[in-house]
Amino acid sequence: MKASQLLQQYEQGRRDFRGEDLRGQSFRGKNLAHTDFSQADIRGTNFTQANLTGAKFCQAKGGLTKPREILLGLISFLLAGLSGIFSGLSGGLVLLIFDSSHLINQIVGWTALIILMIFCIFSYYQGLTGGVAAATLSFMGTLVVALVITQEVSISVTTILYIGVIFIGHVAVALAGALTGALAGAFAGATVGAVIGVGAFPLAIIFALALAEANDKLFSIAGAVTAVIILSLLSIYLGLRAMKGDNRDSWLRHLAFAFSAIGGTSFYRANLTNADLTGALLKGTDLRDADLTRTRFYQAQQLNRARVDNTILAQPEIRDLLIDPTTGYKQYYYKANLRGANLDYANLHGANLKQADLTDATLRHANLEGANLTKILASGTDFSGATFHGVCIEGWKIDVFTKLGQVDCEYVFLREKPNEYGSRERCPYDPEGKFEPGDFELLYKVRNYAQAQLED
Repeated sequence: MKASQLLQQYEQGRRDFRGEDLRGQSFRGKNLAHTDFSQADIRGTNFTQANLTGAKFCQAKGGLTKPREILLGLISFLLAGLSGIFSGLSGGLVLLIFDSSHLINQIVGWTALIILMIFCIFSYYQGLTGGVAAATLSFMGTLVVALVITQEVSISVTTILYIGVIFIGHVAVALAGALTGALAGAFAGATVGAVIGVGAFPLAIIFALALAEANDKLFSIAGAVTAVIILSLLSIYLGLRAMKGDNRDSWLRHLAFAFSAIGGTSFYRANLTNADLTGALLKGTDLRDADLTRTRFYQAQQLNRARVDNTILAQPEIRDLLIDPTTGYKQYYYKANLRGANLDYANLHGANLKQADLTDATLRHANLEGANLTKILASGTDFSGATFHGVCIEGWKIDVFTKLGQVDCEYVFLREKPNEYGSRERCPYDPEGKFEPGDFELLYKVRNYAQAQLED
């Protein structure tokens, strides 16, 4: 269905567009509030800055269209090829250690080996940026040593050029390989990413053998293959590691997601308040700066491969909780940003939510038994039907817009830690006492009203 047809029918009152094919259509800035796009194909569809309040995208298929996926795959293979070329270059230069006929070749060979070792070690433990920094320092050090040894200006210039090529080669192979792994991970997962990366090996070996000048061909092959395997596997590993959430190369993950989302489904700055994306496929989807107030992501698929900058989804632990609200049992969410989160029916039994921001969130029928709600921000939060047995509400911030209707609560604690008398100030104070149905809501409505009057 064309965008113009849908918008015309929307104006005429139609709201049910379930199962429609909307691939590549643009609804930028349009009002599509309360529309049902469940099971629709929205790959490549542009909803940038659209009003999608209350819209349904249950089991909708988002992300890239087939042509875009093929293009991204080709780019990954091209990067793998580039990585292979530089790997072969580095491998071939390392073999120059065994060229006893030329001093400069031996210097270049040893320099390549030293920089390679330092780069690999630091990249593994400190990430790609740490590896580049260490390689830069080793490059400068070996350059000075090489200049002292060669002495002659003409040879020194050649040496500088060779060492410069080595340094650039190591960095290039790591960047190309890591980006290959990251892109493939964002596009098709770790297994395919590894396969694409390994595909660079033959090309790398060809280049290594072309550059090697050692007499022993078998020895040259062994040396080239070793260098190729080390560099290629390390760079691809760094990319795939970044895709799994490792913070040492988080910039690489952001770059891969940004690239893989180009041309995909876009909800950039869209208003998705109260929208339902239950079971939606969101790989390669742009959700940056979207209003996700009370947006439901229950069982959303591949949300970890979407672009989610400046939203609560940028926190992996919060994203996982929104996808599966049953995983919050006794989890640690201290100072977590849960502003506007949809946690209806969540299992937060015994969870630590101290100082969490739950403003405008919905936790209807959530299990909060024994949870620590000390100093939470709960302005406008909907706790309707939630279980509150034994929660700690010391210093919590609620207002007249906080909903506590039908809360199931027998007692609460007013202190997180016992006072000097060993009391956590149980309420009701009688150890055998329990709130009757509706008492907790009434008590805190009165308190909020009195507090509001005092503040006025």
